[in-house]
Amino acid sequence: MSLIQRIDALLPQTQCGKCGHGGCRPYAEGLAKGEAINKCPPGGDETIAALAQLLDVPTLALDPERGSAPAQIAFIREAECIGCTKCIQACPVDAIVGAAKLMHTVISTECTGCDLCVAPCPVDCIDLLPLSADSTIIPIVGGLATNAEQRTARTAKRDHSRQRYEQRNARLQREEARKQAERLARSQRSVVTTASSTATDDPIKAAIERVKAQKIAAADAALKQAKIAAAMSRAQLNKARTAFGETPNEAQHAQLLELERESQAAQAHLESLQAVSEHGRG
Repeated sequence: MSLIQRIDALLPQTQCGKCGHGGCRPYAEGLAKGEAINKCPPGGDETIAALAQLLDVPTLALDPERGSAPAQIAFIREAECIGCTKCIQACPVDAIVGAAKLMHTVISTECTGCDLCVAPCPVDCIDLLPLSADSTIIPIVGGLATNAEQRTARTAKRDHSRQRYEQRNARLQREEARKQAERLARSQRSVVTTASSTATDDPIKAAIERVKAQKIAAADAALKQAKIAAAMSRAQLNKARTAFGETPNEAQHAQLLELERESQAAQAHLESLQAVSEHGRG
């Protein structure tokens, strides 16, 4: 395995974002570049020690500003659920099922306890329930596997959670690609329709209309990508702010400044594209 893969194998795969990244794999990539090893509350001291050994760096105490991550699972009070799908969209491992305006429920055996579904819920109907010692659900956080059998079971569940995380990301990418293809197809149909309606009257005008439609389609695609980039940049900044707390240290402050610059740049790029789009359509 590559160094990043070996690092990722030591992480708990909760995908909670408490490290300031969007998941365990991005944190593993940061660790490979020299990032601090003490940013993972779900991994705790056990993961810190394993990372220190792998990377040949000193062991550190867990950064207290990252919060805590006990063994827990989410539970939706179904009678209060309004079917908004916000928790479904937030879950990094697709452990919540449901549909718009219909009750949602958590697949308890798939839940990593990341708590990312709690904040988006507009009616506050999601509870985080601690896993009891006699629970049949295997906890994936660090420090709870005390023998070889438990460690093997935990590793298997972590691998499974990683696969669900990767599968979800792949699905979202496919869905975005499909939407872009559909938008392109619609724009091309518009070009054909426009061309056919004007070709018999004025071939030059038809060619101009085709070029114009193609430019509009390209601008729409660029605008969509800019919106996604701006939203992702804002989300990354907000995650980091939450993880670092009100009193970030010097390194965290520098990272926040960099994330703020990236967010501002992404927003400025989006606004410039929106202005061009409005002017062009006007």
